[in-house]
Amino acid sequence: MALYFCSGMLRDQEQFRHYALNVPLYTHFTSPIRRFADVMVHRLLAATLGYRELPDVEPSVLQKQADHCNDRRMASKRVHELSTSLFFAILVKESGPLESEAMVLGVLNQAFDVLVLRYGVHKRIYCNALPLRSHHFRRVGKKPVLTLVWDPEDTESEPVQQVITIFSLVEVVLRAEAAALKYSAILKRPGTEDLLGLQDKEESDSDHDHEQED
Repeated sequence: MALYFCSGMLRDQEQFRHYALNVPLYTHFTSPIRRFADVMVHRLLAATLGYRELPDVEPSVLQKQADHCNDRRMASKRVHELSTSLFFAILVKESGPLESEAMVLGVLNQAFDVLVLRYGVHKRIYCNALPLRSHHFRRVGKKPVLTLVWDPEDTESEPVQQVITIFSLVEVVLRAEAAALKYSAILKRPGTEDLLGLQDKEESDSDHDHEQED
């Protein structure tokens, strides 16, 4: 994340470069009604153009103001993220469970991280929360690989292996937890039917049976 700073406090101009935009010099300027950093830039620009006196402020003071702007910006970003997470947790509780395809972004020895594609949320799935017979972690070159061995569904079935690597596509279910405003991602067993569709079918069959009894 780009940070505000006073140019007079940095000697290495390579540090002035904006990494994401790949430009040598960059400043916020267009929103002085909501960003104090933009106000500071407008004041300096106005002084440069002769519209006002140059602010009598030491570079060290400007740097402190820039640091405070950075702190407030990070706090605002964090509040936005937590607010989004809060309201999505309410959605899962009120409308879930929710199914979606997910992409694996990170593989650990006991868990893996996924991006839930339909909803754009990141979740960690732990192996010990799944009905597995075993799981094995290894590295193939530099690539981490996690092999999941699912318990058979019945005595006549064989255990099912599932290989988890970076960018693997998997099916997950988002379910609300007992704790307030918490939800978890559950990995679907490979080859299973649509859990939500099956649940809807069972509820529909149950309603139909009740109608016949009436």
